[in-house]
Amino acid sequence: MNTLHTPTPPSPALPTQPAVPLSLQWKRQPLPPLQAVQVLDFRAGDIALLEVEQGRVWVTCDGLLEDYFLEAGQRLSFTGPVRLRVSAEGHRPARLNWAQHRAVAGAAYPPAPAASAAPAAVSQPKAPAPTQGALPRGAISAA
Repeated sequence: MNTLHTPTPPSPALPTQPAVPLSLQWKRQPLPPLQAVQVLDFRAGDIALLEVEQGRVWVTCDGLLEDYFLEAGQRLSFTGPVRLRVSAEGHRPARLNWAQHRAVAGAAYPPAPAASAAPAAVSQPKAPAPTQGALPRGAISAA
């Protein structure tokens, strides 16, 4: 009895391209204590990169339930369109570095301007999150 054996063709390999480093212009945002919340707007197709240089910063995103409290050296990023509201948390001044760029496939995120290593952002939700461990819609981690 003869059996017909048809070999399975190998899966096509996707071309691997080296990551393209992004050249970002970081902006330094001083956040004095007990001052009004500052607003950062980003358009559709923009990526917003945030890193706290000094102090503790409160970040919230319009339309999301979660609030974020970032310590010096911590990073967070969001995909636009997004409106972020930021302020110093507590009675001490804070400084936030932020940059924006158009989303680019295969781009490598450069280190933020602060010299310290950046641990993951600490999220303190206003309400229970629907799925545990998932980032909110529009947010991506850049740590």
